[in-house]
Amino acid sequence: MNNNSITEYGRYLTGLISSVISAAAPQKPFKGMDWERLYKLALLHNVAALVYPAIKELEPPEEIMKKFEYSNNRTLAREARQELEARRIFEALHKEGIKFIILKGTHLKNFYPLPHMRTQSDVDICMSKEDRARGMKIMHSFGYELDASIDYTDEYSKDNYFIYEFHSDVMSNTSEFHSVFSEPFSKAKPLGDDGMTFVFTDEYFYLHLFFHLYKHFISGGCGIRHFCDLYIFEKSHPDIDKEAILKVIKEYNAEEFYEKLNKLLLCMFEGKAPDNAQEQILAFIFKSGEHGTFQVYRTASLFRKKTDITRFDQFKYLLGNCFPGIDVMKKRYPVLEKAPVLLPVCWVRRGCYSVFCNREVLRRQKKELEIINSDEVKEAQNARHLIGIK
Repeated sequence: MNNNSITEYGRYLTGLISSVISAAAPQKPFKGMDWERLYKLALLHNVAALVYPAIKELEPPEEIMKKFEYSNNRTLAREARQELEARRIFEALHKEGIKFIILKGTHLKNFYPLPHMRTQSDVDICMSKEDRARGMKIMHSFGYELDASIDYTDEYSKDNYFIYEFHSDVMSNTSEFHSVFSEPFSKAKPLGDDGMTFVFTDEYFYLHLFFHLYKHFISGGCGIRHFCDLYIFEKSHPDIDKEAILKVIKEYNAEEFYEKLNKLLLCMFEGKAPDNAQEQILAFIFKSGEHGTFQVYRTASLFRKKTDITRFDQFKYLLGNCFPGIDVMKKRYPVLEKAPVLLPVCWVRRGCYSVFCNREVLRRQKKELEIINSDEVKEAQNARHLIGIK
């Protein structure tokens, strides 16, 4: 699908989302629209349930209607199971005396027309680092396995279905926006009367969504839902203090991104005609899918500020793959936590394993080198530049 085509389908899809949000009649399909393409794009961005009410009004071909209905029912059932599980876990945290902040989708879904329209793959909450150990006992008692534990996050899963992340920092301490959310409880307000459950104040909830979108945009890209989150939250909080929000954003030199993002939201959800630069950004967003693409993610951190990737850049990329930083290596070799001096030894062991036991890694890296200068990566670099990421 070329850029003109993907933009046409993407803008129609976001127009349907807008009609659901505003309870307005959906726009009729454009001439020659392929319903199957529209459905696949809705799946790619995980918004099939969100546009389902609009699709029903449009009376598409029967086979397409069945697909949207199936996606909606499946999402509805998933949200119901997630909600029941969350109540059990939150109640257990209450009984244990653990204060926590509900992050992102678990709170945000309440501002969508129906909660299941805001899908979520995991549940994120924030608590003190000391309370994470007590939280771990609770999760084990519910049958969860600890999949990963790093300085600021414990990741749990159960039945390949439920995923929870307990954070003691909202963003990694390596993130340029880490300090925005330092001392997170000082930026939160109680949710309800129990004194244990919190959410960020409206301004910091918005900032969390904003910087989360920014982080995804500069890495693998991000899709329609991230933008819809911001749009819906702002629309449902008309009294939000925009001056306070902009003040924080300016401190982190992200005001150009903020301004261009807000103009882009008007193109996506309020029918404003995009200019040429916005057309290119939208094409990148619509192609990215919900969480972006793997190859763009793998190259973004190294080439974030470049639009022309050279052979030297490719060499640096290969070097970084062969000799990852210590933070990456700690995940595979926990001994580095206590003895970082062993990093070169772990590099050698990792390399030998790849050469003699896992040749697929070498083939994958060769393929990645070939795609670094691909049109897809160049398009991502261009989109970042156009939206104001320096």
